[in-house]
Formats: sequence, C-alpha cells, structure tokens
Amino acid sequence: MKKWGLCIWLILFCAGCSSTEAMNIADSPLRQVHLYPLTIDRYFFPRDVNVLAIGDSLTEGVGDNDDQGGYVSRLQKKMLQHKGIRAVTVTNLGKRGLRLSQLDDVVETHPQAVKEADIIFITIGGNDVMKIVRSHLFDLSYSLFEREQKTFVKRLDRLMATIRTWNEDATIVLIGLYNPFSSSLQAIPEIDDVIDLWNNGSKEVISRYDHTIFVDVKDLFDNRDDVLYSDQFHPNELGYELIATRVYEQLQKEKTWLGRIEQ
Repeated sequence: MKKWGLCIWLILFCAGCSSTEAMNIADSPLRQVHLYPLTIDRYFFPRDVNVLAIGDSLTEGVGDNDDQGGYVSRLQKKMLQHKGIRAVTVTNLGKRGLRLSQLDDVVETHPQAVKEADIIFITIGGNDVMKIVRSHLFDLSYSLFEREQKTFVKRLDRLMATIRTWNEDATIVLIGLYNPFSSSLQAIPEIDDVIDLWNNGSKEVISRYDHTIFVDVKDLFDNRDDVLYSDQFHPNELGYELIATRVYEQLQKEKTWLGRIEQ
C-alpha cells in the first residue's frame, strides 16, 4: 500500500512540475530569433568560359616570335587569373589576309563555335585599309578612305547581325585599328585621321548592339617602332602583350560580361 501511495505521490509531483513549467513558458516573453540568409561569394563556383576569336593576322598572331599565339593566348592567360574563371577554352579562327567581307563566311561555316561562345574577340580592318593603299598607291586621298569607310561600316553591321542570329548573349569585343603607316604613307598626312575615322565608325556600329565592347589600341602604337614586327605592320611580342593587357583592362571595367556567364 505504501508503494502505491509513493507512486501516486510521484505522479502528482511530476504533474505539478509540468504544470508549473508550462505556466512559466506561457508567461515568459517570446524570444525572437533572427535568421539571416547565407551569402556565398559570387566566385565560390568558378565558371568555364568559351572564347571565339575571329579576324585577320592579328587574331592569328602573325609577328609573335615567341609563338605564344599573339594577343589571344596572352589574353587567355590573363583571364585565367580571374578568381571567377576556372578554365578558358579558345577557338581561334584568325587567318592572315582576311578582310571584313570574308568574315561572314567564317561565322556562317562555324555556327556551333559561335553559338557556344561566351566571348567573341574580333580584329579586322587592317587588310581593308591595305587594299585601298595598294589599289590606289599613286592617287591616295582622304576622301577615298572616307568613301571606303562607309562601305566598311555597312559590312560590319551585317557581320554583327549575322553573329547575333547565332548568339544573342555573347559579349562581342572589337579591337580597333592602329596606325603602322606613319612613316610609310607620307603621301597621306591625314592617315591618323583616317584611322580615327574608321575606328569611330566601327565603335558607332557595335554600340547599336547589346553586350559589345570596343577596345581602342591606337595610342599603344603611335610613334612606336619597338612594338612592331620586322615587317613594320604586325605587332611583335611587346605589341601583342600591350593589346592583351588593354583588352583585359577593358573587360575588367565592363564587369557585366562575367556576370552573364555566372547566371
């Protein structure tokens, strides 16, 4: 009987404690717990980047005695230093002697490379200028270059439209012309103005399209023979390094290009 009494007493005691505990919990103010969203660094998961390079001998890397692939390979190494990039795959379709009118065929015969590209680098126009020089060596004039420039920008606009039919989102980087003719074309004292005219026209064309960057490199070559190959036309190793650095600096400023890759 004593055992039963002890059990009953224990049950009543526990019930009383539970009731007291419940009353205490009910009577005490609720403590607010603040939960903050977990933030992960945007570069925590580095991405792979597909690069397509199209254009003339500058894209091919002619004049690079170090055989490092001109500005494209140097730029690839710089891009790999970015903590948001894990790998950079490059498809280089540059070919010596190409003019703008021939780039449409390059794009149309490599649609998959265009579709898969995150960034498209273009160098073009030097051979278009040279064609004018060779065809009119004895009657060169500013008005002649001015007339041909209008045709050039129309073709550039068509090229941009062709690229965008295959790839709407890739960042397109057009590298401007520089002037290697300062000493050789004394018959055209306005040759600097000619280069500026063509660059400004190209810049205006690509500005009509989203996700585009124009990189001016003319000042890197002005009155400098030390950045040119022995043919006094193509960049040498230093010239390509300067181009690669300028392009990468421009990409750093235009941060949205990497943001689209990260989406």
